[in-house]
Amino acid sequence: MDSLNTQLISTLILPPAGPLLLGLIGLLLWATAFGRKLVVIALLLQITLSLPITGELIFSTLQKHPPLSRQQIQDNQAQAIVVLGGGRYREAPEYGSDTASLRLLSRLRYAANIARETGLPIIPSGGKPGGKGDSEAEISAKILLLDYGISVRHMDKRSRNTWENARNIAQLIDGLDIKKVILITDAAHMPRAADAFKRHGVQLIPAPINFEYQLQGERPNYERFIPSMTAAMNISLGLHELLGQFWYSLK
Repeated sequence: MDSLNTQLISTLILPPAGPLLLGLIGLLLWATAFGRKLVVIALLLQITLSLPITGELIFSTLQKHPPLSRQQIQDNQAQAIVVLGGGRYREAPEYGSDTASLRLLSRLRYAANIARETGLPIIPSGGKPGGKGDSEAEISAKILLLDYGISVRHMDKRSRNTWENARNIAQLIDGLDIKKVILITDAAHMPRAADAFKRHGVQLIPAPINFEYQLQGERPNYERFIPSMTAAMNISLGLHELLGQFWYSLK
């Protein structure tokens, strides 16, 4: 199954499309008791999947890797830093071309920070899943050079998903005689990414970033039960990761 098909299936299953499609089916069958039950289930799902407390529960199962300490960064035995793509900002009018999404920018900033402390080279990984424009790796290399003064010598600009990230980076570093890398991606994405890289024989040090729901103790309890757009977006991302973990377990 190619990247486009898996992305389409994921979009149809996960919120907001999943519950909405379920509700639409219920409306079409409204004359039956089963149809009315589907509408109620869809409504309850939509509400539940937009609650901050639901997001807290999902991300507590995903964010298994702790952030790197400064001591760990200084003592690591890695030979390169691998940054996974995190999406493109397509045809950005203020730049006149494709550029990095906010998520990818945060990963690049962290990579640059570690590179300055360790002197390690950065290897961006990410293709162009839509098939058009610049690859995420090429965009990353440009940003690292122009914004951080860091030159990129090697990159993977063919990968369309995490599994291909792992496969292509494994092939690339094998030719460069690199034995261990620091892997940078979002905290929720790290379990799936680390598993894919290890299954392709890559030794790594996880360097997660963008931890969600780390300050829920400071949130008033009542706010955790009020639906919000931010929670809905995060929950969709978290469910995408859980679905991805299940799919990769079948590989």
